[in-house]
Amino acid sequence: MDLGSLNYYIMGEVVSCLLSLVLCCNIFISFSFYDYRHRLFMYGGVSAFLATLADVLSVICIANFKTIPLWIAVAISTIFFSFLLMIPLVLSNYALSLVAKDKKSGIVLTQINFLIYALWMLIVILNIKTGWLFYYDDTGYVRGPLKYLTYILTFYYAFLTVCIVLCNIKAIARRVAVVFCLYPVVCFGFLLIQLLNPRILLTGTSAFSALLFAYVTIQSDLLDYDIITGLMNENKLKRRVIGRKGQSYLYMLSIDNINLIQSNMEVKDFNKMLLDLGNVFTREFDHTAFIIGTSRFAGLCRELSHVQQIAKEIDEYITQLNTDLNTVLPTPLETYSTAIAFADGEVTYENLVEVINNRLTKSKNDGVRTLQLCDEAILVDMERKRYIHKILKRELVLESEKFQVWFQPIYSIKEKKFVYMEALSRLMDTEIGDIPPQEFVSVAETRGLIEKLGFVMFEKVCKFLSENQGLFDAVSINFSVYQMTNQNVVANVLGAIRRFGLKPENIIMEITESIFIDNFELVKENMLKLAQAGVRFYLDDFGTGYSNLANVIALPFTSIKIDRTLVLMMEETEKGVTLFRNLVSTFKDAGLKILVEGVETNNQNYLVEKAGADYIQGFLYSRPLPPEECVELFNKLYHSYNPK
Repeated sequence: MDLGSLNYYIMGEVVSCLLSLVLCCNIFISFSFYDYRHRLFMYGGVSAFLATLADVLSVICIANFKTIPLWIAVAISTIFFSFLLMIPLVLSNYALSLVAKDKKSGIVLTQINFLIYALWMLIVILNIKTGWLFYYDDTGYVRGPLKYLTYILTFYYAFLTVCIVLCNIKAIARRVAVVFCLYPVVCFGFLLIQLLNPRILLTGTSAFSALLFAYVTIQSDLLDYDIITGLMNENKLKRRVIGRKGQSYLYMLSIDNINLIQSNMEVKDFNKMLLDLGNVFTREFDHTAFIIGTSRFAGLCRELSHVQQIAKEIDEYITQLNTDLNTVLPTPLETYSTAIAFADGEVTYENLVEVINNRLTKSKNDGVRTLQLCDEAILVDMERKRYIHKILKRELVLESEKFQVWFQPIYSIKEKKFVYMEALSRLMDTEIGDIPPQEFVSVAETRGLIEKLGFVMFEKVCKFLSENQGLFDAVSINFSVYQMTNQNVVANVLGAIRRFGLKPENIIMEITESIFIDNFELVKENMLKLAQAGVRFYLDDFGTGYSNLANVIALPFTSIKIDRTLVLMMEETEKGVTLFRNLVSTFKDAGLKILVEGVETNNQNYLVEKAGADYIQGFLYSRPLPPEECVELFNKLYHSYNPK
């Protein structure tokens, strides 16, 4: 661009002005102003925009100084000089924020930086009277005796930045260190052009280019690299796993109490610990070391023996680190590690991570700190669970023929006949065959489908009762903690009962006591509302663990369902028989009915009847039956009980 008789070339400044505006917008949209480092980049971007804009406007003023008021020309040039050194100041302070060895030295160096900048601003302001940097005479714009001070201070900040990085090279990621060391080179390249040809204005461009170089490089690193440790992040790990050829091993170390450690360490010490641990992984895994969040480190290698050797060395490092930090931390680092073999194309990254998470959780629960290996059987099991999850998502609908409800008849000792049934879920004839209930229920629980499974099963029971009204008095069905703590459980249950034309008395809800441990008041409220409507409740699996008689009294149970374990106990000793009888007597005295499940032999049946139970459920009387067989059985019994 050629303006006026002075022939200044300012295209570089114009482009830099526009790009700095774009950079400012990007930083403003992308980052929170409450982060110190992000604020520094924002200040630098704003300064670059104002400096380059002022430089362009000052050239226009210089070229037209006879027609533009002098005070406007001076003001614009003053703005240019005011913001020009802000960018070098930003970059040096950014470097300080990364690598200052201690808080005191960081504050001192930062204060020196701002003091120098304050002195510079004083010179800029005084220049209006002194003309040290520039002034206007009859010929136009004239550079003052301190015209090279801008270059000197720019190189001072650049030199300081490089010195800070080099003196603390072990405390900063290598890629970030390279960025700051190249900063003066970028500056010098542009300023050299301007020194050789003063009519080519690149002062603002020089400062902005350095800022842009640092920002783009650091921000691009943030996409794939952790700025503190220099390790690649999870996105990079995922791509490496997907693109890996042949068999490999994924090793992962988890620091379980990382939040507690972080809260008891100064930021600089915590970052130094992460950097040192990152350096260990970089050394051991070469170019395949990764960090996930701040609590997990990972690495890829080809040989199992290599994984085991690396795990041993890392454990030794953690032990030494705990010794070194013994006086700083209230508790040592709690680490767990695992490794899993995989081959390209066999499993997804998500499946690998799921297996690792499960294994790390098991290690934590078992208190095992040594390396745990995941074999092929675990992967096969995980793939099967993934497939079951897929099947459940598809089949958990009322119309499904594969997700079925079977029924196990319950025998009344007093009436000498089957009086009602318990509903049991089944997943039949799928792509991988019949799936056992304990397996698909476990998958539903871990993958967030258990509540949906329960309500679909309940609707199927309602539909079955609606289609066979008069044949069955009631069906009992298990309700999980997820269903009973749903805010809409009362409306959902009563709504389904009305929709299928049933009575609330047709439904018996079986509740296990584990539901009450953390949710007693909410479950109690829902149960009372349903009981008032006519729904009956059974306490399921009594005798399998947590039991609180106060809950039994406070809640609207009509029957207690005693688990098979107490039946087996009764067979073993006379003491077991006495305890069982006393238990049954206590509940019956409180007005509760007793249902005993798991009765399989005549001897068990004899003991249960003698103890005073009201109902029996077990293979001795009937196994779970599909709906059509259950209907056939009850039809036969109905005609036998009611002969013409």
